[in-house]
Amino acid sequence: MLFEQNLPYMVFKVTLTVICTLGMMCSTTKLKYSLRKIIAILSLYLFYVVISTAAIIYFRGFLFLTRVFAFTISLPAILMIYKLAKVQPALAVFTHATQILFSLYVTATVTLINTAIHGSAFSDFLLRLTAYLLIILLEFAFIRRPFLQLTAITQKGWGILSLIPCSLIVLVVVIAAYPTHYINSPSAIFLIYLLGAVIVIIYFAVFQYLFMQYRFQMSNHNRELLELQVHSLEERISEASAATEKARIDLHDTRHRLQAIASLVENEEPQTVLNYINHSISQYKLQAPALYCSSPILNATLSSYLERAAAENITLETHFSIPDTLPVDAAELSIVFANALENAITACRKLPEEERKIICKCIHRPKLMLEVSNPYTGTVAFSKNGLPISEKEGHGIGTRSILAFCKKHDVFYHFTAENGWFTVTIVF
Repeated sequence: MLFEQNLPYMVFKVTLTVICTLGMMCSTTKLKYSLRKIIAILSLYLFYVVISTAAIIYFRGFLFLTRVFAFTISLPAILMIYKLAKVQPALAVFTHATQILFSLYVTATVTLINTAIHGSAFSDFLLRLTAYLLIILLEFAFIRRPFLQLTAITQKGWGILSLIPCSLIVLVVVIAAYPTHYINSPSAIFLIYLLGAVIVIIYFAVFQYLFMQYRFQMSNHNRELLELQVHSLEERISEASAATEKARIDLHDTRHRLQAIASLVENEEPQTVLNYINHSISQYKLQAPALYCSSPILNATLSSYLERAAAENITLETHFSIPDTLPVDAAELSIVFANALENAITACRKLPEEERKIICKCIHRPKLMLEVSNPYTGTVAFSKNGLPISEKEGHGIGTRSILAFCKKHDVFYHFTAENGWFTVTIVF
């Protein structure tokens, strides 16, 4: 039943459907504004929906609304959620158009069920509300987190993929509203659900592709972790070998010094013996290894890259207050430090030695925050998402790795280039 003669309920039904569809959109989207601002924007949009829907139904009828809602309701919703979301445009279109497509099948199924049981407006309302609330809860509970992780890893290809739900929405609307409303056409109902089966197959293929991309990215990430661990192990082996060689040389030199001391004692030259002993002691310069944190792999990474920076005649200003218990895996955090310091060292190489400087900080109160700053030459271009853009082939890999880490763990990141200093900040 469509309840075309009941204008208030028709407007209410459309508004309820729109609200629930927005809930589905938000269930798979991170929003960047405060709750108060989001509610204000959504309220203005819903006011527009109520007025425009009432006008279209009153002057042109519900069938006409079914034919044009994609332009009068869905398109503004996609644009609005895109403005509220923290995602790139193509991904926003794909996500939100997919939820609209899903919502079309929900509302069509509810309408058909209510018609089959000869239900009232109240039963239509209960069925619609129950179906949407159940779907929103399931999406929040089981789909939101894996979907956000999946889309965070895959950065390219969304423009092509977004054409799929947009094209399918148009096809569903054409089948459902031409030449008459689908509820009066058994063949249209059959085609709608036949298309639904095709949609399931299409989306199965799409998400298989996304999972393949995810596995590829995670494989690269795991390879980076392994390379870092191997590099750290090689550093420790090298240090151990150097220490062993130094101990062997010192033992050899000590034997000769003891022979010299014995000879001086035999000749009864105590002052010469003391002077010789003091001179020998001064030659042993014991230097304790740098200790930045309790994590062996993170400490080894920091030591390695800061030693490299010092070898490049880069002035270092460091402040580390790293807790024993980290909010993420130490190996993954080591990669972030390695990439940030590698980028800083690379930028400093382009500067005169007197201008080379790296400021590296990591504090854990009130939250764990790391920040790496370095001077730079030239200009730094940023994308619309605030990410630095590298125009050279093979560059920018470290920044993309940092971005993937931040999106995977849902942490705040910020890149700035001000007053000749480039800074990357990450807050957990």
